[in-house]
Amino acid sequence: MPLTYRIDPDAHMLFITGEGIITQAERVQTMRAWWKDPAFKPSLDAFCDFSAAESTPTMSELREIIALMGQHSENIGPQKIAILTAKPVTFGVARVFQTIAEDGLPLLEVRVFYDRKEVWAWLRPAAKP
Repeated sequence: MPLTYRIDPDAHMLFITGEGIITQAERVQTMRAWWKDPAFKPSLDAFCDFSAAESTPTMSELREIIALMGQHSENIGPQKIAILTAKPVTFGVARVFQTIAEDGLPLLEVRVFYDRKEVWAWLRPAAKP
């Protein structure tokens, strides 16, 4: 599956990795899976590594993702979501997601990055590199 996740309860982090072509059905299925995972807790920060992704969601798919997150907002809680990209088109779509998410889900703080070190500096500023 091109979209996978891993929960690290010690780090209080959700790691999401996307590679290749990712369909909307895969996005939704994976989101529902981590929400049902016994290790998932509200307020986990998320590191979304889409640097190897070859596809991006459409605007309607982004809205569907935001709506789904809104339906599960009590399970999500306040959190930071860092999105790592490698391509300008993925960066642009992720920035659109950032804008829509922050308008519709005020408990989320979303940032988009090209550099993995910057992701960690933002997610865990007190951690040693």
